[in-house]
Amino acid sequence: METAFIHTADWQLGKPFAGVSDPQKRALLQNERIEVIHRIGAAAREHQAKFLLVAGDLFDSPAADKPTVSAACSAIGSLEIPVYAIPGNHDHGGPGSLWEQDFFLRERDQLAPNFQILLKPEPVELEDVVLFPCPLLRRHDLGAPTAWLRE
Repeated sequence: METAFIHTADWQLGKPFAGVSDPQKRALLQNERIEVIHRIGAAAREHQAKFLLVAGDLFDSPAADKPTVSAACSAIGSLEIPVYAIPGNHDHGGPGSLWEQDFFLRERDQLAPNFQILLKPEPVELEDVVLFPCPLLRRHDLGAPTAWLRE
């Protein structure tokens, strides 16, 4: 049985684009990062993807601002399929991370009930596949996030 899905990474929503001096151009670039989620959704529909994976760095920072979190959740919520993500080095997980903050949890629950952040290195069984997430729980980790797969 075949299962189509879309695999992405490094959205880095909220990236400040500090090297761009024109504030309007910076705002356009930041907005384009959100808009691309809709194009990813169109690709998912075109290819009849069952789900979408974001393999790290959905946000550019572990402290993404509230407007960025809201825009991201709204865009993700508009997709018609489940979205699974793991934290990367830019938006790492762990105690007190963005992923555990009340504002993010509220926005996700209200705007993107199809979105699940995978914070534990353990299998996630879906209808036709099993995901093996290897989330980064700290920005710098000397251990291998994939080590649990060999156990």
